Amino acid sequence: MMRLGGAFFLTLLAATAARGQAPDMSCSNGGFPAETAIGLAKVIGADRLVFLKDTDGCPSEAASCRQRAYVVSGDELLTGRSAGGYVCAFFPNRGGGSAGWVQRTRLQALPVEGSPPLSAWAGHWSNGDDTINLTVEGGALVADGNAYWPSAHPSLSQFPGGPNLGDLSGTARPSGARLVFADPDPQACAATLTLVGGLVVVSDNGACGGQNVSFSGVYSRR
Repeated sequence: MMRLGGAFFLTLLAATAARGQAPDMSCSNGGFPAETAIGLAKVIGADRLVFLKDTDGCPSEAASCRQRAYVVSGDELLTGRSAGGYVCAFFPNRGGGSAGWVQRTRLQALPVEGSPPLSAWAGHWSNGDDTINLTVEGGALVADGNAYWPSAHPSLSQFPGGPNLGDLSGTARPSGARLVFADPDPQACAATLTLVGGLVVVSDNGACGGQNVSFSGVYSRR
C-alpha cells in the first residue's frame, strides 16, 4: 500500500477543501459596502439592465433571478466582485439604492481618482438619517458622525426610549482613495471609507453604537 508523505497529504487535503468550498455569491444593499475593491462603471446598451438576485441558482437570466430594480444606458454604478459574466453592482438613489448582479458586458469601466485630494473628502455626507462630517485639519481629516437604528425619529409607541445611537470620531490620513478610522482597542469602533465617483462607501466593524446601529452604507454629499 502506497503511503503519502505528510506535506503532500496536507496539500492534497487543502486543495480538495478549496474545490469543495462554494464561492461567495452574496450581493445586496447591506453587504455591498464590504466589497474590498470598489470601482465605477457606466451602463451601455439600449435595453434596461435588470439587477439579478443573489439567491440559490443566481445570478442567471432566469425569470426567478430577476429583481424589479433596473438601470438604463448612461446610469453610473459602483462595482465590486466579478463572478463569471456578472458583476456585483450598486446604483445610488434617494430610495437607499439598489444592489445586485448585472451582466458584465453591459458595463463600461470609468476612471476613478486613485488619490483624491483632501478637499474631495471634506463635507457633510449622509446615508438616510446617518451622517458623517469630514473636515480638513492640517494634512488629515477629522470625522464626526452619527448613526441611528431604526431611524433618527422612530415611532414612539414602538421605541419609547428613542432610537439606538452610534457615533464615529477620529483623525486619519487617507491612503489613496481609502480612509480608515480605527482605535488601538480592537473592540472599539472602526470604519473604512472609500471615495469613488463622488460617493463615500463606508464599512464599519459593528462596534460603533447600540444594537443594530451601523455606519455601513453608501453616502452622498449634502
